[in-house]
Amino acid sequence: MIDVYYPYFEREASWQELRYSLRSIEQHFKFDFRVWIVGDIPSWINPETVNVIPHTRIEGIPENTLYDAITKLLLFIGHADTTDQFIRMYDDIYVLADADLVELGQFKAMYAFEKVPRRYGTWWDQLYKTLGVLRQKGYMAWNTETHLPEVFNKHRMSWIIDVYGALEKRLLTSSLYWNTFYPFSQPRLWSKSYAVQFYGTQENEFYSDNTGDIARICEGRTYLNHNAAGLNENLQRFLEEKFPNPSKFELWK
Repeated sequence: MIDVYYPYFEREASWQELRYSLRSIEQHFKFDFRVWIVGDIPSWINPETVNVIPHTRIEGIPENTLYDAITKLLLFIGHADTTDQFIRMYDDIYVLADADLVELGQFKAMYAFEKVPRRYGTWWDQLYKTLGVLRQKGYMAWNTETHLPEVFNKHRMSWIIDVYGALEKRLLTSSLYWNTFYPFSQPRLWSKSYAVQFYGTQENEFYSDNTGDIARICEGRTYLNHNAAGLNENLQRFLEEKFPNPSKFELWK
């Protein structure tokens, strides 16, 4: 048994992303797992099949989103009943093909430190700061913020957050974890051959255009994720058709 952890803040949901993410893992995770949600929950969640740790976002804190994410992660890994190994999911990640723990647990990265582009914004500032800390310690500083499912050990993650001061310094936990514990490993680099990202109509080596035939674009891929701009009506229809059946995590109405 392994736990699947979702941080959740309903006010930031654009649609019914969580519903379809849960349907996707029920269909394609081929091992025993339990679902935990930390945060608030929509009214359709089945309390008999989902473990919930309530959390209310604290407003007015600088870099609030990352502060909230790490706070929720600490609540999950600090809970006595959660499994030592866990899978971190997000509501805007969907599993499109059967995946076992070997697949999910691979060390994956977007690109090496030398290829990190220069961008502006809060998240990018956090990425640069995180990778800078890793470089200072002599690590390779791979950018592992792939927004894909990841398998972590909760005791190691707790140590990472503590030793780096990740909450106070607003550092990205995935890159800290993988670079620190797997310093000599070569990650599986991001490729459209196994995952699809929709970030609006962008089309480049990382993103796919969300206005085309999504079923064709996703054919043979294991994962799909998106941001708010990528979740257009075209993608919503695809998810409704791909995962039409309610999961055990939903209340049947």
